Amino acid sequence: MIKTEADIVALSIKDFFSKDILKFAILPFIVTMFIVYSLFFAGASVAIDSFDEVYIEQTTTNTSFENVNDKTYVDEIAQWFLKSAAISWLVNILVYSIGAVAMVYVSIFISLLVIGFLTPYILAKIRDKHYPNINFYGNITIIGTIFYMIKTIFIMIILLLALIPFYFIPVVNIFAINLPFYYLFHKMLNFDVGTTILNTQDLKEFQNKNTKELRLRTLKLYLLSLIPFMSLILPVYYVVYIGHGYFSTIERETI
Repeated sequence: MIKTEADIVALSIKDFFSKDILKFAILPFIVTMFIVYSLFFAGASVAIDSFDEVYIEQTTTNTSFENVNDKTYVDEIAQWFLKSAAISWLVNILVYSIGAVAMVYVSIFISLLVIGFLTPYILAKIRDKHYPNINFYGNITIIGTIFYMIKTIFIMIILLLALIPFYFIPVVNIFAINLPFYYLFHKMLNFDVGTTILNTQDLKEFQNKNTKELRLRTLKLYLLSLIPFMSLILPVYYVVYIGHGYFSTIERETI
């Protein structure tokens, strides 16, 4: 039976909430959450402490400590405390806001790495349940995987640097900052799923023939992952959904 995109989405959601697949969601969630929030709170604490030290040192240096009993000096101290509290409050908001946004992208990257180890097991469950006539022909080696990851991350970094001028243009900067991360997301997710199912040559032909479908699917997942916490709980769904896309297309082409 030929599946529509709506069929694939519905089947992916149903499979994701099955007992066999849900148990795979626990490990990526725990590992990603631990790493991401450890980095977040540690980084935020260091940034805020460093600012406080520099700010206090500068303000105390510029404040006169003569005439302690002078009313003017008392007023200056009171103003200093109020100013310090206000600036500290603003810095805290700024640090945690920027940190929260940064952690969304970090969590996407970490979840992709973690889910890569589980992809073959998840796809095997889906194949056995829905596509028993499709065999796995993946032949990628560990060295090939490492090389591909390094190459993909390198290109992502080049994109991040090349798009710096666009980060300062309103609206355009939203697309500019997300393009390199989407590139990484698209490439790594299709690599994990594709190299499990197909050999290197067949995968290249498959991706060239179905470029539009693959990009639309990963784009939907990427936008979903930008919602806070989604990248912590849905990486297994990414594999299920993309896996169904590959299987259903292969099944359709062999009919």
